[in-house]
Amino acid sequence: MKPAAAMLGLALLLQGSPAEEYKARHEKLLKNTAAKHYAIGDYLATAQMHAWARTEFRRVIDDLDPDHEGARKRLGYRKNDQGQWEDDPNAKQDVGNRKKGEDAAKVQKSWNERVEQAGKDLSRQWSDLALWCKKNVLQKEADGAFRKALEYDPGNATARKELGYEKLGKSGVWISKFERELRKEMKDGIAKAPQGTASSAASELEPALGIKLKRREAGHIVLESPHLSDADLVSLVQHCEHAYAMYHKIFGQEDLFGGLKMTHVILKDKVQHERYIDAFQKGRSPQEIELSKKATGSMGFPRSEQYQDTRPIESIQDMAVHSTVQMLSNLLARGEHHWLHEGTSYHFTRLMKDTAATYCVDLAGTSPQNRGKNYQDPDDWPVVCKVWVREDKDPEMLAILKCTNVQELDGAETVKAWSLVEFLITEHRDKFIEVCKALGQGADVEKAFKQVFDWSVETLDRRWKAYVKASY
Repeated sequence: MKPAAAMLGLALLLQGSPAEEYKARHEKLLKNTAAKHYAIGDYLATAQMHAWARTEFRRVIDDLDPDHEGARKRLGYRKNDQGQWEDDPNAKQDVGNRKKGEDAAKVQKSWNERVEQAGKDLSRQWSDLALWCKKNVLQKEADGAFRKALEYDPGNATARKELGYEKLGKSGVWISKFERELRKEMKDGIAKAPQGTASSAASELEPALGIKLKRREAGHIVLESPHLSDADLVSLVQHCEHAYAMYHKIFGQEDLFGGLKMTHVILKDKVQHERYIDAFQKGRSPQEIELSKKATGSMGFPRSEQYQDTRPIESIQDMAVHSTVQMLSNLLARGEHHWLHEGTSYHFTRLMKDTAATYCVDLAGTSPQNRGKNYQDPDDWPVVCKVWVREDKDPEMLAILKCTNVQELDGAETVKAWSLVEFLITEHRDKFIEVCKALGQGADVEKAFKQVFDWSVETLDRRWKAYVKASY
């Protein structure tokens, strides 16, 4: 063996295998990442925001460095005689946040800024590790490190490209190949959806309304209307059936309707709408009846109603998709999780139709909270969100998640709910589905995110803001 080759062989032997070197590099980076989180937790504790500080300390020992002495002690642990960590009954623990209102908001803003600054540095380090893994043919480890890089900086272009993401048109949203194909299918698949067949079955609505209804029926959807053309009925059936199919595909479900069919009733005008409310909403309070009559329709399952008046058929198509998805979301997640039901419905109409024409909430901006803002054009929503985040004026996340009265969810909150759903469904689809299932089993929304993601509401909000900055 030549001397140079011998020296190279010796050097490789001393270095160990790529797998061994990866282990050392990975462990070192985990400790460095833990130190960043610990420093942020220390800042929060010094600012007397102990609940938030514990979030950072818990992240250190749960995900990064289980033996981190500082974080362990701040969380009330001590080492026993065997050198193992155990609860320290004598430890004095501050577990709550001392500051409220504007003072708390200032600390939270500084927290977000520190996380973002540290995140960019950590993202670069994780990306560097991933590139080293790729060079040394450790593809699984490379993919894991690239995903970690995106966790700390969703805008890391190197990590996005290495994981197969592309920027979507003028919107600039990073999407995976799967998401890109899914979005194309959502838009292109309407024309291929089942058209249903004309039905001569009598409708229970006819005697009460005093009008004759055309009826068209498909596998999961029934359309009834006194005035729409056959072509319009076919189109609406296709929109509903495609929304039904795509929702089940995206959320991994089989038949949330449980063998039933959802009936969409499209009436001609407000007179017929009010007659419908009088006939089929008996037993409700006068205030609820009055509110229903003022609306352009009444959603529900297994029957949803809407009147057209002068609105174009495209608006009714939007309604058909919106109400189908809204009911499916209600059946999966159950409960009054309006951020989820509305956000998901707008996610579907925006991708399928480029519209947001159905206003379950105040997207027109007429509520006092919106001060005249108009959120009817969904093309504006990404820019709206980006401006909010840049100016720190986005609606409060907890208020959105906890809203149990859809009438109290104003236009701005609904736009953020839409963006939150887009973020979760695009970046964390599997875990998002688990959150929906947890909600369907009765979990509180905060507990659901903690259980599935191990995120507090503050962490969720910060992750959403990072997504907005990177994607819009």
